[in-house]
Amino acid sequence: MKEKFQVSYSAISSFCRCPHSYYFQYEYRNPKTGNRVGVVNPYLSLGLSVHRAIEDLSDVPIKERVKISLKERFDEIFSEYRGLKGGFISQKKEDFFYKRGLEMMERVEKSSFLSRPSISPPSKFLTTDIVEDEIKIIGALDWIEELPNGDLHIIDFKTGNNKEKSDSLQLPIYALLAERNLTGKKIKKMSYWYLQSDDNPVSQEIKKGSAYLDTLKEKAVAIKEARENNDFSCRYPGRCFACSDYEKIFQGEAELISSENGRDNFCVFKEKEVVEKIMEEEFLDEREKKIFEMRMDCDMEDINRQLRLSEKKSSLIVKEIKEKLLKNLHLQELKIVIKILQ
Repeated sequence: MKEKFQVSYSAISSFCRCPHSYYFQYEYRNPKTGNRVGVVNPYLSLGLSVHRAIEDLSDVPIKERVKISLKERFDEIFSEYRGLKGGFISQKKEDFFYKRGLEMMERVEKSSFLSRPSISPPSKFLTTDIVEDEIKIIGALDWIEELPNGDLHIIDFKTGNNKEKSDSLQLPIYALLAERNLTGKKIKKMSYWYLQSDDNPVSQEIKKGSAYLDTLKEKAVAIKEARENNDFSCRYPGRCFACSDYEKIFQGEAELISSENGRDNFCVFKEKEVVEKIMEEEFLDEREKKIFEMRMDCDMEDINRQLRLSEKKSSLIVKEIKEKLLKNLHLQELKIVIKILQ
């Protein structure tokens, strides 16, 4: 039997942003390993850590899970993503995201969320056909709360800064998956929980999944046809935000960090973030930072004149800066610094 084409909310969203970006994420294979490629970043690492810390408790009896420290769970899980493995090129950025995660855990602990009944779906990933024998949609529900009357409340955790748009297909897709997989149960509520800002889940309009079936079919068929025709053109060639990180992999501005579950994970190094690291961390003193900052816009002769430095003194300081950069920066970061100062 021919294998059905499978799509998810994330895949549909990626394709709608830019087909070329979708191609990099879902179709491209690294010719050296045969694996898919992915880009690690702090937002993704935070999201994965927070979701794992909460979601894995849905099977734990209420009496036990209310005693569990979410902060300790988050700390243990977050440790797997520290450093470049999580896309953190500086300690300050890593500390910032770690603190954000702890604040989210505290918000959940202060609510009555974990003391309310929940159920687990029949499998981690729910699927259903949207084009019979051809295309199926797949998704994982973050949390299913069981209301006092036995109806269900589907909750999706959000860890980023942006609110989901009103025309988002995420909840309709989850509603459709729930309707067809959680048989005998009524979906009474659907909510987003913006853990960075809200103390409790924010109820959304109930969107019956079947009402969006035509829209889902249209988008899924468009992806399927793009695959068959090998047509994944970029929407904004040369200036596409969605593609930019993946392009950097092929431009040599990324580092292979790990290979897990059939995916090669790369950390992308960006000029802005490298400069922020140099200016915010403590391996350069204030005068050295000032000289580095000035050197991005003018040559050393101008800097010496403005700071009233002798050529000999200037040479000694520059030598010290270079040694500190070599000691504290990754090879890819050093390449970016050289490019900036050329």
